[in-house]
Amino acid sequence: MVAVIDYLPLIAAGSAGYLAFRRLSLPAPAVLGSLFFAGALNLAGLYPDVDLVWVSRCSNIVIGALAGSRVDRSSARLLRELPVPALVVSASMLMLSLGGGAFLYAATDLSPRTAFIGSTTGGIAEMALLAMSLGADVATVTLLQTVRLLTALVAAPAICRSLTGLLGRCAPGLVKVEPPTTPDVRRSSAADFALLASSALAGGVAGLLLGLPAGAMTGAMVGTAAANLLREGLPEVPSGLTVAAQVAIGVTIASNISASTFAGLGGLWLPTSLLLCMMLLCSVLIAELLHRMTGWDYPTCLLSASLGGLSQIAAVAGEMGADPLKVTLLQTVRLLSILLVLPVLFSLLFL
Repeated sequence: MVAVIDYLPLIAAGSAGYLAFRRLSLPAPAVLGSLFFAGALNLAGLYPDVDLVWVSRCSNIVIGALAGSRVDRSSARLLRELPVPALVVSASMLMLSLGGGAFLYAATDLSPRTAFIGSTTGGIAEMALLAMSLGADVATVTLLQTVRLLTALVAAPAICRSLTGLLGRCAPGLVKVEPPTTPDVRRSSAADFALLASSALAGGVAGLLLGLPAGAMTGAMVGTAAANLLREGLPEVPSGLTVAAQVAIGVTIASNISASTFAGLGGLWLPTSLLLCMMLLCSVLIAELLHRMTGWDYPTCLLSASLGGLSQIAAVAGEMGADPLKVTLLQTVRLLSILLVLPVLFSLLFL
């Protein structure tokens, strides 16, 4: 049985990364700071051999609870605004995945299965399973998906800050990288926090059991939102707990970074870099389209159209001045459409 002391190097690296990035006023310090410092630990061969499954699930429940706690009866009408933006994001990401796969296949000697699955904007674990079922190169697919996630996670906050600043439409909280705080309109009791915790935990467990995408986070968001709709006035997740969850997400991502991760790219560096640049540019264009259609602020549009992972992008949404609920819902629809449509299409293409 792994002792708590075995996690201390990760706690120290993650905390130091957060404090350093916060001190330097870099974007998303909790996620990116912990990612860089824990990643350096892994590259140095000092990453401890510990089980991070429960750490990932707990952090996802906290992030889901943060988004769900912002749903109340007045914000429920938001659902009527989402169908068209969700359709735009989903259709765009499906076309982007197919276009990226075609480019990667034409520019490299990868098999069509490996090229298309590796460039799909889905989850790392889900794409690895799809690669196994279709006979693609699982190692290469996982490598490509990891590089995409890391690139998107680093680029999204930077693009968000620079583009909104350039356009003169900085959202509240965009320049200040510390998590924004909302003044309490009433004193929250212990019973309120108990209801928040129990609804988030129950929803997270249900999401995992149902096999939902990012099940712990999605379930926690739904459970907390339902509790807040039934009994308005639930408190928000404490800021310290939110920061801890973000640090945990960064540390978990860092477990996938090693020297072999980058060495495995080999001759794929140039086409992969070009592909990622094109996909990032397309995501910015999709965000601009969303902004023109909906009038939403740029941080919300940019993160909703981001190539990053669902839980990772949701974790930085609040810090970047975006609406975490809109970002989480649109990212969830994006991932669901990818997981529902592309496996069927790939199965037909690669018969």
